Amino acid sequence: MDKGNRPLAGAFLKDHFQFISVEESMTRTHHWAGLALGSTLLVALAVSIVPSTPPASAQSQADRICLGQGIGSSSAGYEYCLSRATRALEWGKPELAYSLARMTADSRDACMSYGLAPTTTDYRACLERETHARSQVIYSDEPQYEHQIATP
Repeated sequence: MDKGNRPLAGAFLKDHFQFISVEESMTRTHHWAGLALGSTLLVALAVSIVPSTPPASAQSQADRICLGQGIGSSSAGYEYCLSRATRALEWGKPELAYSLARMTADSRDACMSYGLAPTTTDYRACLERETHARSQVIYSDEPQYEHQIATP
């Protein structure tokens, strides 16, 4: 090991690194703490000013549910599916919205299996009858009463 280079290394370090006093160190610490606090406050202000993204409307969610059951906007039964699913979502019952969309798709399939053309009034009447009858089953499956209606 060559000890001849040590004084040169010490001189190099002494020239490039400043030794600061405790008072200067505290001042620098306060400076960095103030900078950090100010940055945090600016970020918090920016976040509070930026508008939040509103949740998807019940109708747009219902549209996705109906589309998921194969009932597009040009399909027969779309308006029925959309209105019923939207109402169920507004009631806070997404499971009912899915059931109603499935029921509308089943009703549509039943009317198609009868050989009715979707553009006819007979098809629309069939769809109305089928959805009404099937909706009675859906609504009767899960009766939810807040209070006892009749006492024995």
